[in-house]
Amino acid sequence: MTDFSLLVTAGPQRPGALTALRTARALQNSPYSLYRLFFYGDGVLLAQRLLNTDGGADDTARAWQQWVRDTAPPASVCVGAAYKRGVTEETLAGGFRLVGLGDWVDALNHGGRVVHFG
Repeated sequence: MTDFSLLVTAGPQRPGALTALRTARALQNSPYSLYRLFFYGDGVLLAQRLLNTDGGADDTARAWQQWVRDTAPPASVCVGAAYKRGVTEETLAGGFRLVGLGDWVDALNHGGRVVHFG
């Protein structure tokens, strides 16, 4: 079985954020395995439970948050990128966790495939 890790750098207002969610959902319903989701750059805003963007972007972030809550994939949020954008432990949506870049290095070393959504 092939493992996939998804790197999401697209913020909630970018089409790549929704494409990444659709890909993650498809992987969960396939013979492939989702090893890790890693949110970096503006992608960390998808994990912010206190949304303050326009309606369409809010919908994308809410969809991500509900999916992570419902399916409990390994949803890692880069702590440095998060703090830079005002996302803290207190504002993080359920199911996401703040981690260092070491988690991303682990995903890269784990093997399988990496897909980037920016």
